Amino acid sequence: MFAGRTRRTDWSLLLILALIWGSSFILMKRGLFHEGRPVLSGMQLASARLLIAWLALLPLVLKHYDLLLKHWRPLLGTGVLGNGIPAFLYALAQTRIESSLSGMLNSLTPLFTLLVGVLFFASRVRMAQVGGVLLGLIGAVGLVLTDPATGAPVWSPFALLPVLGTLCYGFSANIVKHHLYMLPASATAALALTFVGPVGALGCWYTGVGETLSNDPDAWGAMGYVILLAVLSSALSLVLWNILLKRTSAIWASSVTYLMPLVAITWGLLDGEPMAWKQFAMIGLILGGVYLVTAARDAHG
Repeated sequence: MFAGRTRRTDWSLLLILALIWGSSFILMKRGLFHEGRPVLSGMQLASARLLIAWLALLPLVLKHYDLLLKHWRPLLGTGVLGNGIPAFLYALAQTRIESSLSGMLNSLTPLFTLLVGVLFFASRVRMAQVGGVLLGLIGAVGLVLTDPATGAPVWSPFALLPVLGTLCYGFSANIVKHHLYMLPASATAALALTFVGPVGALGCWYTGVGETLSNDPDAWGAMGYVILLAVLSSALSLVLWNILLKRTSAIWASSVTYLMPLVAITWGLLDGEPMAWKQFAMIGLILGGVYLVTAARDAHG
C-alpha cells in the first residue's frame, strides 16, 4: 500500500513539474514580446528571472544558511548549471526561435543526464540506453535543422542554445543526486539560487531593466509574466524538482520531459506558432530515445 502511495506521489510531482515547466516557454515569450514587438531583451528577462526567484526563496536561504558553508561547492555547481547558465541560454534562444521548438528541445534532458552520469559520475549504462541516447540525438539534430513553417531544411544557431541548456541540466541533476542528496530539497533550491541571484541583480542594473520599465508602457505587463516565470518555473518548481530527485533517480526524474513538450506545443499552437509534420516526427524520435533510457533503468531497478 505504501509503495503504491509513494509511486502516486512521484507521478503527481512529475505531472505538476511538466505543467509548470512546459508553460515556462510561453511565459518567456510573453516576457520578451508584446504583440510581436520586443519589450524586454533576453539578458533582461534572464537577469530578472534569477533575481526574483532568489528573492522568493530568500527566507529559506536564511533558514538553511549554515548548510551553505559546508556544501558550497556542489551548491555552486547546481546553481550555475541548473539555474544561471540555462536561464540566459533559453531567454536568448527565444528571441529568435519559437517557444514550442524550445520546449521540444528541452526533452533532451534525460539523455544528457545519462551521458553526464556515465562520463563524469561513474554511473552504469546499458546498451538500450546507448541506443536511446543516439535516437534522441538524431531527433534533436532533425529539430534544429527543420523549418517549423515549411518543414524544409534550415539552420539557426539559436536552436542550439536550448540543447546546451539541457546539457547543463544533465550536470545539475547528477550533482544534486550524488553530492546533495542529504540536504532538504528546499535548502538545495534556495541555496543554489544564492550563487546566481546576485548575478541577476547585477544583470538587471547593467541591462537597464529599471529604465525599460520607466520608458516602455508595455514593460510592466511583460515583467508580470517574468514574475510568474521566476516564482513558478524557477523557485517553486526547483523545490519540487529536488524533492523528486531525492525520491527517485536522476534519469527517472528527468523523464518529466516526456510531458513538457506536449504542454509547450499546445501553448505554441494556441498562440499561432507554425508546426511542421517533420517536427512531430523528430520529437517522436527524441521521446522514443527517452523511453529507452528510462525503461532500461526501471527494468533493472
